[in-house]
Amino acid sequence: MARRRYVLKPRAKLMIALLVAGYFIFTFIQQELKIREQHAQMEHLRQQIQQVEEYNAELERQVEYTKSEEYIEKAARERFGWVKKGEIKFIEKEN
Repeated sequence: MARRRYVLKPRAKLMIALLVAGYFIFTFIQQELKIREQHAQMEHLRQQIQQVEEYNAELERQVEYTKSEEYIEKAARERFGWVKKGEIKFIEKEN
């Protein structure tokens, strides 16, 4: 007994082709949107990195400043009330 071959009608072929094309278009658009979202996220992260690097550079400058003689002298005068030899310190009375 010979098997009968099933032949698709042109309309059915067209519908299948449209469904497959629609699937690929939908998938492409979905991936494109995800890529754009990831690019925006990467740009945001780059900006955050730049801000952190600037903050880090500022902290490094502050650390270097705290090692200087000028800072040590300023801190000693403000915190401990130290004066150099021959200087006179004036203290205001509170009312």
